[in-house]
Amino acid sequence: MSARDRALSTTADGEESQLTYEAITESPLKRWLLLDGHRVAIAGLLTLGLYAAVVALYVAGLFPIGNAGTVTTLYGSLVGGTLPFITIVLAINQLVLSQELGWTPELRSRFEGMIEFQRDVEDLTESGVSPSSPAAFLDVIVAATADRAERLPDALASDAGDEKRREIERFVAALESDGETVSDALEDAEFGTFEALSAVLGHHQGNYYHAARTFREEWDDAFDELTPLEELIELLGFLAIARQTFKTLYVQHELAVLSRMLLYVGFPTLVGGGLLLVSYPTIAATVSSSTLLLAIAAGGVVLVFLPFMVLLSYALRIATIAARTADFGPFVPRASN
Repeated sequence: MSARDRALSTTADGEESQLTYEAITESPLKRWLLLDGHRVAIAGLLTLGLYAAVVALYVAGLFPIGNAGTVTTLYGSLVGGTLPFITIVLAINQLVLSQELGWTPELRSRFEGMIEFQRDVEDLTESGVSPSSPAAFLDVIVAATADRAERLPDALASDAGDEKRREIERFVAALESDGETVSDALEDAEFGTFEALSAVLGHHQGNYYHAARTFREEWDDAFDELTPLEELIELLGFLAIARQTFKTLYVQHELAVLSRMLLYVGFPTLVGGGLLLVSYPTIAATVSSSTLLLAIAAGGVVLVFLPFMVLLSYALRIATIAARTADFGPFVPRASN
């Protein structure tokens, strides 16, 4: 079993802890569905699944397409259910704008805070002017974190003891393994915020920070030099801040895109659903082919459900990101898939 797959205890005395690190392992299909897949493609797959379900209900005799009254009642209920999406869109826009709008003093303070953080990272990593790309910026911090971790075994005193040395080596191995995984993912990442954020999901969680602080407080006499450990603690804090910052930026952008998509889909849904609602009795009486009538009836159901599918596809990714970045700093909840 590799270091990445082993649990990393957050205690410095070798005892089992209630807070352990487990690398998130999942199938590529699940990750594509929850995170990496294009949201429009996910919504399309959900829509196809709904269409197949409606056809299955017809085959089972539970969807009487020839009964115009039943079908129009269903359409009326679904069309009425799409009206609250206007409220959802307004609420999303209000949420996004509340985070982006502000007066000059507030905006200046936020800008100066970001610049100060960027300079702190540059000073500690000795990287000069840091990259503007979120992926490249994270890679600078991850590389510096791995570098400081590599120095820890050499910083131990000669009389540190085999048990402490093994614990430090295990900590370093797990941290370096995570760093390699994240660096490989960041190399393939594009400029966008999501690619950078996706690379660190499930990696470099807060218990590394807690374990490093425990080493410093309880094992300070085991080190000849504490500088690498202190810099590692500071870098892990920077990494946590950067990850949460990029998560905030990404969620704001994703909510804005979701709001726009709901407007694009919602208007045709209301118009198309309304037209089907008033015209389906005539269509049912005119169309003699049951296959064609089934396609029209099932297509109408799918059309009215489109806003729900779009909302579900985006909500899946936002909720997954929120769950996998729930840890911040020294506070580490259980790993969540």
